[in-house]
Amino acid sequence: MNKRIFFNLLFIIMLAFVSCKGDDSNCCNPNPTNCNKFSVIDEIKYQQTNTSNYTITNVVLNGDCLEITVSSSGCDPKNWDMNFIASEVVVETLPNQWNVKVALINNEACQSVFQKTMSFDLTPFKITGQNQVQIKIQGWNNIMYQY
Repeated sequence: MNKRIFFNLLFIIMLAFVSCKGDDSNCCNPNPTNCNKFSVIDEIKYQQTNTSNYTITNVVLNGDCLEITVSSSGCDPKNWDMNFIASEVVVETLPNQWNVKVALINNEACQSVFQKTMSFDLTPFKITGQNQVQIKIQGWNNIMYQY
């Protein structure tokens, strides 16, 4: 009886180790859209976001990911971080509209100008019962996100 319990436990432990491989996107990928970052919907953060330290130079919609390229002065864009922050207030137009700001975290004081591209997951902006929504990015044109 003890052998049977031991082998059952061993089987369960082995199953736990092999059931979720790191390359199995259905199992272990915390971000199924493969965007660089998740979007944030937070009214306070939206109101506090400064947009004067960069210029948006390009925006590309790629499925559920929105790729945004910004230009700013600094020493090395590898040290920058970016966030995509939306107001919690959805403008009720047809289609509905989200107001969004890009937050560039750049604490460098160099005079060189660099660009950096980051993609953001748009799935939190989907509205039940609709198949599209406008995203109004401060400093850029509106984007029509169809899903």
